[in-house]
Amino acid sequence: MKYDICVFGGCCIDQTFFQNDDGNYPDIPQIRVPGGKGSNQAVAAARAGAKVTIITRLGNDKEGYDIKKNLEVNGVDTSNVELVDGLQNDTGEIYIDKNANNDIKRKNGAIDSFTPEMVEKYAEVLLNSKIIVAQFKMPKEVSRELINFCAANNIMLIITPSTPSRLRVSEPGNLELINKISIITANEDECKTIFETDDIEGCVRKYPNKLIATLGKNGLMYSNGSEIIKLPAIRVDKVVDSTGAGDTFNGNLAAFLSEGDSLDSSIDKARYASALKIQQETAQKGMPYREDLEAFIRRVEHEPMEI
Repeated sequence: MKYDICVFGGCCIDQTFFQNDDGNYPDIPQIRVPGGKGSNQAVAAARAGAKVTIITRLGNDKEGYDIKKNLEVNGVDTSNVELVDGLQNDTGEIYIDKNANNDIKRKNGAIDSFTPEMVEKYAEVLLNSKIIVAQFKMPKEVSRELINFCAANNIMLIITPSTPSRLRVSEPGNLELINKISIITANEDECKTIFETDDIEGCVRKYPNKLIATLGKNGLMYSNGSEIIKLPAIRVDKVVDSTGAGDTFNGNLAAFLSEGDSLDSSIDKARYASALKIQQETAQKGMPYREDLEAFIRRVEHEPMEI
C-alpha cells in the first residue's frame, strides 16, 4: 500500500489542567484525551487530506486501544501499530495558564521501547511513503537509523526535534545527521539548544529550505536560499490553548508537500492551520479539516487591513 505520509513516532494520553483564578492548578485533570506528537502529527495530516499511516508501539490495554481507535476515527491507517503486552503507554500532563501558554510534563513509556530494528521491519512501508515525519523523541539510535535510511533511499524526512539536546551540533555525528534531514521544524528554544546560539536568523540562513524556525506569536522564519522569509503569526480572536500548534503545522506542512505544493506555499498554509488549532482546547480538537482550513484562509485573506 502506498501512503502520502508515514509518521514514525509515539502516542500518549494527554491530561490537561487549566489554571484556576487563584493561580493554582486543580489536582484532577479537566480533560483526558489521546495525544502525543506522533499521534498529533498523523491526525493533523489526515485531516488535511493526506493518506497517512503511523508506525508506533502502544501498550496492549484499554489506553492503548483508545489511542488506536482515536487514530482510526481520524482517518489514520493503524496497520503498523504494535500493541505490546505489559508496555506502559506514554502520558503527558499539560498545564494551561491564563494566557493559554502550556507547560508539558511527559512521562515516557512505549516510545522508549522503539528499536533500530523497527526501521528495517517497516522498510517497505517507509519506501512506499512520499514523506516520513518523525520527532526525535524516540531513542537516538532509532532516530539515527531512520535518518540514515531516508537519506540512503532519497525519501523526504521532516523532523521535529522535540528532544533537542540529542541533536546538539557540538556532539560528534550530529552535524552529519542534520545535513541528511530534509526539513527541520524547530521552535525558538529548540533552535538555540541544537545550534548552541541565540542567533536564530543566522541558523536559518545557514540551512536554507531546511530549517523552519517557529516563533509562536512572532510567526516563523526560514530561508529560501536567496533571502530570509519572516511570516507573522495569523491574527485570531482569542488564543485558548497552544498545545499541538507545532504538530498541526508539521502535519499540514507534510500534507501539502506530499501533494506537490512548493515549500513556500506549504509553509504558508500550515501556519493558517496552526492559527485555527490554538483557538480550541487540547492538541487535536482544533486541528482543522481541509475544507475548514480553506474557508479560514479565504476569510482571513479577504479581511480589511488594519491601519
